[in-house]
Amino acid sequence: MFDYDPTRIGERSAPRSHEIEKGAIRRFAEALGEKNSIYFDEKEARAAGFPGLPAPPTFPFTLPPHPIPGVRLPQAGIIHGEQEFIYGRPICAGDIITVSAWLDNVKVRQGHLGSMTILTIMRDGLHQNGDIAFQSRSIVIVTEEVQRDVEA
Repeated sequence: MFDYDPTRIGERSAPRSHEIEKGAIRRFAEALGEKNSIYFDEKEARAAGFPGLPAPPTFPFTLPPHPIPGVRLPQAGIIHGEQEFIYGRPICAGDIITVSAWLDNVKVRQGHLGSMTILTIMRDGLHQNGDIAFQSRSIVIVTEEVQRDVEA
């Protein structure tokens, strides 16, 4: 099912907290093919000035928010058009990051394959002390074909 309520643009999801674990950081870094030892060795991380293992830059993508008010995306067929991160204080093992998300903008455009609904979804993550860990902007595209498929 795909649906969005334009009157709820800007309304944040309920906050969702994630405890950042060493194993999750190591597995994510390994999956990226990361070779930098700061992601695997606590001594190396501390020598580099981190309080513990730091998370790789795109790690916040693994920290899901609660559902965004007024937005239901299809389970399959959406296009991930763009992703941008702005970083605050680094995320490290042992941190508790609280994430929320909101629908920031919706555009409907005509393309060569029919109409496309383009959603801008914002997320932010805060450290346990309130410092900003990250803010992200995602562009999600739902094509007319996907909309028809989920309505059938």
